[in-house]
Amino acid sequence: MTDKASTKKQSQPSYNDKRNVTNKAYLIEPIIRHRIQDSIFYKQYLYLTNEATILPIIIDHVKFIGGTDSIGKSCQFLSCLFRLLELDPSQEIIDSYLTQLGFNEFKYLTALILIYIRITYNSSLVYSTFDKFGQDFRKLRIKLKSPEFNKFGIPINFKLTYMDEWIDDLLVNERVVNIILPRLTPRITLVENGLIEPKQYHHEKDEEEEEEEDDGDDNESDIVNDANSKRTITITTNNDNEPDSDFESDS
Repeated sequence: MTDKASTKKQSQPSYNDKRNVTNKAYLIEPIIRHRIQDSIFYKQYLYLTNEATILPIIIDHVKFIGGTDSIGKSCQFLSCLFRLLELDPSQEIIDSYLTQLGFNEFKYLTALILIYIRITYNSSLVYSTFDKFGQDFRKLRIKLKSPEFNKFGIPINFKLTYMDEWIDDLLVNERVVNIILPRLTPRITLVENGLIEPKQYHHEKDEEEEEEEDDGDDNESDIVNDANSKRTITITTNNDNEPDSDFESDS
């Protein structure tokens, strides 16, 4: 009896990756999922959408990031995320959503696709994709679950954040917009296995660019100095070749 129990315990994996499911919508908890499906916004705008028709709805209606409020009502951001999980677009479509044909105009569409990638993609793709937006400083609005009051007693329902902070929240926090995020493999493990490159911080890039500019300035100054020295030598040679005026007058 003990041997069977130990065998069963050893065969059980240490972590069950929930991303390996047929319907990606099941990655959201049942209570939140049912509330989204019962919401008026989902029934009116999202129920019959596909990969193409959902884009105008995201652009027109998603104006902030948020999950559920204090009474459990889901916002448009969370409803559109749930519909994307139901549709499960291909990686090429997700890449086109993310890059937006190079224009990168709709910031809330970018934020929505980033959390979709965080939920559904593996760790190496998550890190490599998020590194591209590490220097994106566009402002984002986040709706608070319950309002906060300032010193004047005025309720505040939103707070400001930036795209790079949003990426940090997706990488660090276990729960974002009332959704439990899947676990990520530590970045150092992936780097040691050669799956991704080490993270290069942008201040290091700036220092390298400054060093390259300094080297370029030094090279330009050397060229100018060489040119000036050649000019000096030429002028001196020309002066040596001129006849002496006193000698000519004596002759």
